[in-house]
Amino acid sequence: MVVDLLSSSMVVLTGVLAGTLFTVESAIVPTLLSLPGDRWIQVHTGLDSRFDPLMPSINKVSLGICAALVVLADGTAAKTAFALGGAGTVAVALVSELFNVRMNKRIVGFDPDALPAGWTGLRAKWAAANRARTLFALGGFVSTVVGAALT
Repeated sequence: MVVDLLSSSMVVLTGVLAGTLFTVESAIVPTLLSLPGDRWIQVHTGLDSRFDPLMPSINKVSLGICAALVVLADGTAAKTAFALGGAGTVAVALVSELFNVRMNKRIVGFDPDALPAGWTGLRAKWAAANRARTLFALGGFVSTVVGAALT
């Protein structure tokens, strides 16, 4: 019963993470890339203030549940699938912290009326890092669903 509750919770949380990042990748990033610099700054910083701190909290809770499932789930296959789901979440957190969050801290300081040279390159790098973390999130979600199916 506990494993079922935990695995269902992990499926929901990794699904929210993957779904959010998939939506950002498929709808928000193309919109951001099409905006002129001043509007990009306004929209990007507005969105960032809403996604953070929600998404890191989801990651942390998901990883706690993952750790419990790696211990409590029956069978090596389920434990491995949950561990892979957790690895996807860790990869999302690493890409986020090492790339996206660092870039966000630079972007929030930009003056929309006087963007620094190379700002379009930074915008493209942010989008590439987002694509990577989206793929990690989707892989983690699929692994979690497999783990839940095996319990």
